[in-house]
Amino acid sequence: AVALTARRTDRVAALADEINRTGGRAIAVAGDVNDLDDQRRMVAETVAAWGRLDILVNNAGLPLAEDFRDIEPGELQRQWNTNVTALATLTRIALPHLEAHGGTVINVGSSISRFAIPNWGNYAPTKIAVAALSKALRRELRARGVRVCLVEPGPVVTEFAARAGMRQESTGPFTISADECAHAILRLFDHPRNRIVVPGYLALPLLIGGAVEDLFPWLLDLAFWLRYRQQEKKAAERNRG
Repeated sequence: AVALTARRTDRVAALADEINRTGGRAIAVAGDVNDLDDQRRMVAETVAAWGRLDILVNNAGLPLAEDFRDIEPGELQRQWNTNVTALATLTRIALPHLEAHGGTVINVGSSISRFAIPNWGNYAPTKIAVAALSKALRRELRARGVRVCLVEPGPVVTEFAARAGMRQESTGPFTISADECAHAILRLFDHPRNRIVVPGYLALPLLIGGAVEDLFPWLLDLAFWLRYRQQEKKAAERNRG
Protein backbone atom coordinates (compact mmCIF):
# COMPACT_ATOMS: atom_id res chain seq x y z
CA ALA A 1 0.00 0.00 0.00
CA VAL A 2 1.74 3.13 -1.20
CA ALA A 3 1.25 6.88 -1.29
CA LEU A 4 2.83 8.58 -4.29
CA THR A 5 3.71 12.23 -4.40
CA ALA A 6 4.96 14.56 -7.12
CA ARG A 7 4.17 18.01 -8.44
CA ARG A 8 2.63 16.82 -11.70
CA THR A 9 -0.85 15.81 -10.62
CA ASP A 10 -1.80 14.02 -13.83
CA ARG A 11 1.26 11.78 -13.86
CA VAL A 12 1.18 10.79 -10.21
CA ALA A 13 -2.57 10.05 -10.50
CA ALA A 14 -2.01 7.92 -13.60
CA LEU A 15 0.66 5.91 -11.80
CA ALA A 16 -1.61 5.33 -8.83
CA ASP A 17 -4.36 4.13 -11.20
CA GLU A 18 -1.92 1.72 -12.87
CA ILE A 19 -0.90 0.26 -9.49
CA ASN A 20 -4.52 -0.19 -8.44
CA ARG A 21 -5.42 -1.86 -11.75
CA THR A 22 -2.61 -4.38 -11.39
CA GLY A 23 -3.54 -5.55 -7.91
CA GLY A 24 -1.72 -3.08 -5.68
CA ARG A 25 -3.09 -0.31 -3.50
CA ALA A 26 -2.08 3.27 -4.11
CA ILE A 27 -3.17 6.83 -3.53
CA ALA A 28 -1.86 9.96 -5.25
CA VAL A 29 -0.97 12.97 -3.11
CA ALA A 30 0.12 15.76 -5.41
CA GLY A 31 2.37 18.34 -3.82
CA ASP A 32 5.76 20.02 -3.68
CA VAL A 33 8.32 18.66 -1.23
CA ASN A 34 9.66 22.20 -0.79
CA ASP A 35 6.37 23.26 0.80
CA LEU A 36 6.06 22.39 4.51
CA ASP A 37 2.27 22.45 4.36
CA ASP A 38 2.36 20.00 1.45
CA GLN A 39 4.75 17.79 3.41
CA ARG A 40 2.40 17.69 6.40
CA ARG A 41 -0.51 16.89 4.08
CA MET A 42 1.46 14.10 2.38
CA VAL A 43 2.06 12.38 5.71
CA ALA A 44 -1.45 13.05 7.04
CA GLU A 45 -3.20 11.68 3.93
CA THR A 46 -0.96 8.61 3.89
CA VAL A 47 -1.75 7.77 7.52
CA ALA A 48 -5.44 8.53 6.97
CA ALA A 49 -5.57 6.15 3.99
CA TRP A 50 -3.48 3.25 5.33
CA GLY A 51 -3.55 3.73 9.09
CA ARG A 52 0.23 3.86 9.42
CA LEU A 53 3.50 4.81 7.76
CA ASP A 54 6.27 2.21 7.64
CA ILE A 55 8.69 3.35 4.94
CA LEU A 56 9.65 6.79 3.63
CA VAL A 57 11.55 6.99 0.32
CA ASN A 58 13.12 10.41 -0.20
CA ASN A 59 13.75 10.49 -3.95
CA ALA A 60 13.18 14.11 -5.03
CA GLY A 61 16.18 15.75 -6.66
CA LEU A 62 16.95 18.80 -8.78
CA PRO A 63 19.84 18.74 -11.30
CA LEU A 64 21.91 21.74 -12.34
CA ALA A 65 24.67 20.61 -14.71
CA GLU A 66 26.42 23.79 -15.77
CA ASP A 67 29.27 26.07 -14.75
CA PHE A 68 28.79 27.37 -11.23
CA ARG A 69 29.25 30.96 -12.38
CA ASP A 70 26.32 30.59 -14.80
CA ILE A 71 23.77 29.43 -12.20
CA GLU A 72 21.46 32.05 -10.72
CA PRO A 73 21.69 32.32 -6.90
CA GLY A 74 17.98 31.54 -6.62
CA GLU A 75 18.51 28.27 -8.50
CA LEU A 76 21.39 27.34 -6.20
CA GLN A 77 19.15 27.87 -3.21
CA ARG A 78 16.28 25.90 -4.78
CA GLN A 79 18.60 22.95 -5.40
CA TRP A 80 19.73 22.86 -1.76
CA ASN A 81 16.12 23.16 -0.63
CA THR A 82 14.95 20.29 -2.84
CA ASN A 83 17.88 17.92 -2.42
CA VAL A 84 18.66 18.42 1.26
CA THR A 85 16.33 20.61 3.31
CA ALA A 86 13.10 19.03 2.03
CA LEU A 87 14.50 15.56 2.71
CA ALA A 88 15.33 16.51 6.29
CA THR A 89 12.03 18.24 7.06
CA LEU A 90 9.84 15.53 5.52
CA THR A 91 11.74 12.89 7.48
CA ARG A 92 11.20 14.88 10.67
CA ILE A 93 7.46 15.22 9.99
CA ALA A 94 7.14 11.49 9.27
CA LEU A 95 9.32 10.41 12.20
CA PRO A 96 6.63 9.90 14.89
CA HIS A 97 4.77 7.48 12.60
CA LEU A 98 7.97 5.66 11.63
CA GLU A 99 8.98 5.29 15.28
CA ALA A 100 5.57 3.87 16.16
CA HIS A 101 6.09 0.83 13.92
CA GLY A 102 9.86 0.46 13.61
CA GLY A 103 9.95 2.01 10.17
CA THR A 104 12.62 2.69 7.57
CA VAL A 105 13.89 5.84 5.87
CA ILE A 106 15.47 5.37 2.43
CA ASN A 107 17.38 8.38 1.13
CA VAL A 108 18.38 8.45 -2.53
CA GLY A 109 21.78 10.08 -2.81
CA SER A 110 24.20 9.76 -5.72
CA SER A 111 27.48 8.11 -6.58
CA ILE A 112 28.64 11.58 -7.62
CA SER A 113 28.96 12.42 -3.92
CA ARG A 114 32.25 10.47 -3.88
CA PHE A 115 33.88 13.11 -6.12
CA ALA A 116 33.92 16.85 -6.70
CA ILE A 117 33.15 17.16 -10.39
CA PRO A 118 33.16 20.45 -12.33
CA ASN A 119 29.84 21.42 -13.91
CA TRP A 120 28.12 19.66 -11.02
CA GLY A 121 29.66 22.00 -8.46
CA ASN A 122 26.45 22.55 -6.51
CA TYR A 123 24.79 19.15 -7.08
CA ALA A 124 27.59 16.98 -5.68
CA PRO A 125 27.76 18.92 -2.37
CA THR A 126 24.01 18.49 -1.88
CA LYS A 127 24.42 14.73 -2.25
CA ILE A 128 27.41 14.75 0.11
CA ALA A 129 25.09 16.44 2.58
CA VAL A 130 22.47 13.70 2.02
CA ALA A 131 25.12 11.06 2.76
CA ALA A 132 26.24 12.82 5.94
CA LEU A 133 22.66 13.38 7.11
CA SER A 134 21.82 9.74 6.46
CA LYS A 135 24.79 8.62 8.53
CA ALA A 136 23.90 10.92 11.43
CA LEU A 137 20.23 9.88 11.41
CA ARG A 138 21.17 6.20 11.19
CA ARG A 139 23.18 6.49 14.39
CA GLU A 140 20.57 8.56 16.19
CA LEU A 141 17.40 6.72 15.20
CA ARG A 142 18.52 3.09 15.39
CA ALA A 143 17.91 3.06 19.16
CA ARG A 144 14.34 4.20 18.45
CA GLY A 145 13.74 1.33 16.07
CA VAL A 146 14.06 3.31 12.82
CA ARG A 147 16.50 2.17 10.12
CA VAL A 148 18.06 4.69 7.75
CA CYS A 149 19.39 3.53 4.37
CA LEU A 150 21.36 5.44 1.75
CA VAL A 151 21.11 4.50 -1.94
CA GLU A 152 23.84 5.85 -4.24
CA PRO A 153 22.91 5.21 -7.89
CA GLY A 154 25.15 5.67 -10.86
CA PRO A 155 23.64 7.11 -14.07
CA VAL A 156 19.95 6.12 -14.28
CA VAL A 157 18.02 6.54 -17.52
CA THR A 158 15.22 8.95 -16.55
CA GLU A 159 14.15 12.51 -17.39
CA PHE A 160 16.77 13.75 -14.92
CA ALA A 161 19.59 14.10 -17.47
CA ALA A 162 17.35 15.85 -20.00
CA ARG A 163 16.24 18.34 -17.36
CA ALA A 164 19.89 19.05 -16.66
CA GLY A 165 20.43 19.72 -20.37
CA MET A 166 22.50 16.58 -20.83
CA ARG A 167 22.40 13.84 -23.43
CA GLN A 168 22.29 10.45 -21.73
CA GLU A 169 22.95 7.17 -23.45
CA SER A 170 20.49 4.34 -22.74
CA THR A 171 23.38 1.91 -22.44
CA GLY A 172 26.81 2.18 -20.90
CA PRO A 173 29.14 0.37 -18.51
CA PHE A 174 27.50 1.89 -15.44
CA THR A 175 24.13 3.05 -16.79
CA ILE A 176 21.02 1.32 -15.44
CA SER A 177 17.29 1.56 -16.00
CA ALA A 178 14.89 3.13 -13.54
CA ASP A 179 13.39 -0.34 -12.97
CA GLU A 180 16.76 -1.75 -11.91
CA CYS A 181 17.25 1.09 -9.46
CA ALA A 182 13.70 0.70 -8.12
CA HIS A 183 14.20 -3.02 -7.51
CA ALA A 184 17.34 -2.29 -5.50
CA ILE A 185 15.35 0.16 -3.38
CA LEU A 186 12.52 -2.36 -2.95
CA ARG A 187 14.94 -4.95 -1.57
CA LEU A 188 15.73 -2.51 1.25
CA PHE A 189 12.09 -2.68 2.38
CA ASP A 190 12.63 -6.20 3.71
CA HIS A 191 16.40 -6.14 4.17
CA PRO A 192 17.55 -2.64 5.20
CA ARG A 193 21.23 -1.90 4.70
CA ASN A 194 23.18 1.17 5.75
CA ARG A 195 24.46 2.07 2.28
CA ILE A 196 24.25 0.53 -1.16
CA VAL A 197 25.62 1.46 -4.58
CA VAL A 198 23.50 0.75 -7.66
CA PRO A 199 24.61 -1.06 -9.77
CA GLY A 200 26.60 -3.09 -7.26
CA TYR A 201 29.62 -3.51 -9.54
CA LEU A 202 30.12 0.26 -9.42
CA ALA A 203 31.08 0.04 -5.73
CA LEU A 204 34.71 -0.98 -6.31
CA PRO A 205 35.48 1.71 -8.94
CA LEU A 206 33.95 4.28 -6.62
CA LEU A 207 36.06 3.02 -3.73
CA ILE A 208 39.23 3.25 -5.82
CA GLY A 209 38.26 6.62 -7.27
CA GLY A 210 37.50 7.96 -3.82
CA ALA A 211 40.92 6.82 -2.61
CA VAL A 212 42.58 8.62 -5.52
CA GLU A 213 40.53 11.71 -4.68
CA ASP A 214 41.71 11.63 -1.06
CA LEU A 215 45.34 10.62 -1.61
CA PHE A 216 46.18 12.40 -4.87
CA PRO A 217 43.79 15.36 -5.24
CA TRP A 218 46.44 17.23 -7.23
CA LEU A 219 46.18 14.62 -9.96
CA LEU A 220 42.48 15.27 -10.51
CA ASP A 221 43.03 19.01 -10.15
CA LEU A 222 45.57 18.86 -12.98
CA ALA A 223 43.31 16.72 -15.19
CA PHE A 224 40.35 19.08 -14.82
CA TRP A 225 42.54 22.16 -15.20
CA LEU A 226 43.84 20.85 -18.53
CA ARG A 227 40.31 20.02 -19.64
CA TYR A 228 38.95 23.47 -18.81
CA ARG A 229 41.97 25.21 -20.28
CA GLN A 230 41.28 23.38 -23.55
CA GLN A 231 37.59 24.29 -23.43
CA GLU A 232 38.38 27.96 -22.80
CA LYS A 233 40.85 27.93 -25.71
CA LYS A 234 38.25 26.46 -28.07
CA ALA A 235 35.64 28.98 -26.91
CA ALA A 236 38.08 31.85 -27.54
CA GLU A 237 38.79 30.52 -31.06
CA ARG A 238 35.05 30.31 -31.84
CA ASN A 239 34.56 33.90 -30.62
CA ARG A 240 37.40 35.13 -32.83
CA GLY A 241 35.94 33.21 -35.79
